[in-house]
Amino acid sequence: MLSMDIIVFEKESFYKLIDELSVRIYKNAERYFKHEEWINEQEAKRLLGIKSRGKLQQLRDDLQIEFSQFGKIIRYSRSSILRFLEMNRRTLNSMFHK
Repeated sequence: MLSMDIIVFEKESFYKLIDELSVRIYKNAERYFKHEEWINEQEAKRLLGIKSRGKLQQLRDDLQIEFSQFGKIIRYSRSSILRFLEMNRRTLNSMFHK
């Protein structure tokens, strides 16, 4: 048997939540569509903060970032690079609470 949880909001709190969610969705969509999704090698290295073509190749070989290849042309997924950076972020909390 399925159980159902019911959450009750005051009207004002509900509309405030909807407003906050709308702003977040808008900001995420704006950030995503503001730039081209598929970028060249130079832009990928710039985003990652690396200079080495070999390091970029290693990230590609390890499938840590998404790419598309047609012949010798390789394009990198901007959003996958941003996800990679976010997943590898070190916060101050993690540094002080070892």
